[in-house]
Amino acid sequence: MTKALEALTAYKAGPPLESLRERYGLNRVVMLAANECPEGPFPEVIEALTTALPSLNRYPSGGCTELRSALAERHGVPGERLVFGNGSCELLILLGEALLEPGEHMVFADPSFVVYRTVALKREASFDAVPLRDHVHDLDAMSAAIGPETRLVIVCEPNNPTGTYVGPQALRRFVESVPRETLVVLDEAYTEYVTHPAHEDTIPWLDDYDNLAVLRTFSKIYGLAGLRIGYGVFPPRLAEALDKLRQPYNVTTLAEVAALEALRHPTRLEERRAHVRRERVRMSQELERLGVSTVPSEANFMLANVEGLRVPAGEVPRALCERGVVVRSGSGIGCPGWMRVTVGTVEENDVFLGIMGDMAGKEWPR
Repeated sequence: MTKALEALTAYKAGPPLESLRERYGLNRVVMLAANECPEGPFPEVIEALTTALPSLNRYPSGGCTELRSALAERHGVPGERLVFGNGSCELLILLGEALLEPGEHMVFADPSFVVYRTVALKREASFDAVPLRDHVHDLDAMSAAIGPETRLVIVCEPNNPTGTYVGPQALRRFVESVPRETLVVLDEAYTEYVTHPAHEDTIPWLDDYDNLAVLRTFSKIYGLAGLRIGYGVFPPRLAEALDKLRQPYNVTTLAEVAALEALRHPTRLEERRAHVRRERVRMSQELERLGVSTVPSEANFMLANVEGLRVPAGEVPRALCERGVVVRSGSGIGCPGWMRVTVGTVEENDVFLGIMGDMAGKEWPR
């Protein structure tokens, strides 16, 4: 094995739904651990997928031709600046291959999305994982960490696992501070959930900064996590380089069909964003009433402090799981004493809040 491979740790997904049911004797399991959309694909998407099934004997469109055209029109960018991947994770890995060599340098926040560290380790690159300040990206410290060998800087906006949001003014100042030979990547997997009044689409910024890239995904609000499709808008030369690195037919036929149809239904997207906003506020307020503080979030999840409950903080996720609610323990994502909980349906959130009330020793008004 290579030195780089020995330094890596395999990503471990949560246990399958059926195994949890069998292990704990549960009739129902509420999945609030992976920041998934609790609803499936739009009904129109399911219909489009059904129509596409007979054509699966053929390879996909090699360059996501129809989806490329639709997104180019939507974002007002040339189609050749778009690159598609098996989720935005693949694009992050391709960026590492394109930009990093052993001894070169990368900057990202800590804690943030776990794949960033993997990108650096795979390429045997050095990195600075800059600690968050009050759960938010410390952009000044990240800027100070950039040196002559820095080739890649990633900002997750909103940040995973904290849900925190920097905002366009501070973010634009940061991009302007970065040397032009260093690429800044805005990883915006959760951008469709943002309801902050200052929110701004960052893709038009690419006209102002030739060292900026923006990543998006269909895994979250569109409910297509099981199909794995994401995209990025890149400087032209970098887009060309990434196209050389990706494997042929890296996006499946069904993934492109689903993403293309999903784009045609903005009203459904708005409904999902409004639901998450309402439930995010309600869950935060109810948890605060139970004595469980939360971090202000602009995503479809929140970070909750679970210290001081009847159950020791490190045992809270397991205790929830035993009662049929799966959340993400903070100990595995750089947030000991906390847990990350996805916003589910109203009914799912009620189940979660009821159990949290029991752990807090307070009755929750069901």
